[in-house]
Amino acid sequence: MEIKVTPEGDRVRIEVVGSIDERGAEELKRSFLELDVSSLKEAVFDFSGVTFIGSAGIGKLLLFYKNLAAHGGRITIENMSKDIYTMFKVVKLDKIFNLSAAS
Repeated sequence: MEIKVTPEGDRVRIEVVGSIDERGAEELKRSFLELDVSSLKEAVFDFSGVTFIGSAGIGKLLLFYKNLAAHGGRITIENMSKDIYTMFKVVKLDKIFNLSAAS
């Protein structure tokens, strides 16, 4: 899995490519720990290259959300595959994250 983090002022863009399995979830967590969440208003994830996300990956996103939201920040996940988008909607993650499917 590859993660590219691009700071954009009070936003950060995080491009993820590959499968967010157990190992990928730990890589995501390490990337999150390197960010100064107190200065962020939004984290935008580009999931156009994500082929799979398991429960460990979702758990890490939720932990990151908890830390970010404590400072008034939000998470947007864009370019999700239809299957991943549907799964996030079914488990009501659209109530926590701003989601958009790939066109």
